[in-house]
Amino acid sequence: MNRFAKIMSVLAVILLISVILFLGSLVNLFGHLGETVAGGKEKRDHITELRIEGPIMGSQTYLESIQRISEDKSCKGVLLRIDSPGGAVGSSQEICSALKGLKAKGLPIVVSQGNLAASGGYYVSLAGDRIFSNPGTLTGSIGVILQFPEAAKLMEKLGVRMNTVKSGALKDVGNYARAPTPEELRYLQSVIDNTYGQFLDDILASRKITRSELLKIADGRVMTGKQAKQYGLVDTLGGYQEAKHYLAGLVKLDGDPVMVKEPPARNWMENIVDSKSASALGPLAEAAKEWLPSVRQGTFFLWK
Repeated sequence: MNRFAKIMSVLAVILLISVILFLGSLVNLFGHLGETVAGGKEKRDHITELRIEGPIMGSQTYLESIQRISEDKSCKGVLLRIDSPGGAVGSSQEICSALKGLKAKGLPIVVSQGNLAASGGYYVSLAGDRIFSNPGTLTGSIGVILQFPEAAKLMEKLGVRMNTVKSGALKDVGNYARAPTPEELRYLQSVIDNTYGQFLDDILASRKITRSELLKIADGRVMTGKQAKQYGLVDTLGGYQEAKHYLAGLVKLDGDPVMVKEPPARNWMENIVDSKSASALGPLAEAAKEWLPSVRQGTFFLWK
C-alpha cells in the first residue's frame, strides 16, 4: 500500500468515527427532546423499577438512580428488583440507607426478589415496605465474611521474603507473606462480629422477628423464598408481576402502570462508542472482575 492509500485509509477511519459520534449526538438529542415533550408538565404518573443485579461492589450508580427518583415528581412508587448474591458491606449499607430516605419522603417501595437475593442482596431488601419472593428464590445468607490468602510456604520455596516496617502491631494484619497471629485473628473476629451485629440490628428494626428467632437462622445459611417466608424474612410469595400489581394498587395506578427503568438502559450508540477502542477480551475481563469479589479488599455481605 502506497503512502497516498494509507493516508486515505486513515481519513476514512476518522470520517467513520466522526459519523458515528455525530449520529450518537443526534440520538441523544432526540432522546432528550422526547423526554422533554413526554416528561414535562404532561409527564404521566408512573412506577420506577430500580434493578440491583450482580455483586454489589459499589454504590455510586445506584445512588445516582435513587437521586433521580427522588427528584421525579411523577414517580409514585419504586419496584426494587433484586438479583444479587450480595457484596461489599459499605455499599450495601449506602444503598439501603438511600432507599430508606426515599421511603421517609413518602414514596412506597416494594421489593421483588428474583433468582437470588442473598446476604447484601437481602440487606438491601430491608428498605422495602413489602418483600415479594419467589418460592424458589435463594435468599437469606445473613452473615459477614472476610478472607485473605496466606502464601508464606510458597514464598519460602521461591526464596522470596517480605520485609515490613509498620507503625503498630496490627498495621499489616492480613499480610499474605506470613501466618496471622492469634491476636490478629481475635481482632479480625471482633471486626466481623461488630459488622454482623449491625446486620442483625437492621433486620430487627425492619422485620417482625425476635432476636432469638433470628439468631437461629442468621448463621450464613441460604434459604428458599418459601423458607424465608416461614421465618418472617419476606412477606409474600410471588414474582415480579405480583409485586408490580401490588405496588400499582398501593399507589392507585389503574391498569398496567407506566414503568420507568433505573439505572437507565444504554442506547446502541453509547455501547458502540464505548467499545470502539476495547479489545475483544475487555468485556469478559470486566465481567470476571465483578464476579470475583474475593480478590478485592474489604468485608462482605456475600453468599459464596
